[in-house]
Amino acid sequence: MSAIAETPATELGAMIVCTPEVIGGKPRIKGHRIGVHRVAGWWKLGLTVEEIGARLSTLTPAEIHAALAYYHLHREEIETCLEEERSAGRDLERNPSTTP
Repeated sequence: MSAIAETPATELGAMIVCTPEVIGGKPRIKGHRIGVHRVAGWWKLGLTVEEIGARLSTLTPAEIHAALAYYHLHREEIETCLEEERSAGRDLERNPSTTP
C-alpha cells in the first residue's frame, strides 16, 4: 500500500496581509501593493478572475481568488475601503489639484 503525499493547504492569512506603511494598512495581497479592495471592486463590476488577472498581470489566479475569499469573509471592512476610495475620487473631481 503506497502512502499518499498531501500538499499542505495555504492559509488565507498567509496570502493577505496588512502592513501600516503599505497602502495605508488596508488588506493587500502579500508581496504586492495591490489591495483586496481593488480586486473586489473590479469583481463587483463584473470582471472575471481572468479579466482581473489581465489587468493585474503580476497576480496569480490563486492570489486573486484569495483576495476574493478575503472580501467575502470581511465584506464590511472591504466595502468601507471601497467607499473611502469612491469618496476620495469624488473629492478630487470637485476640487482638482492646481499643482503640476
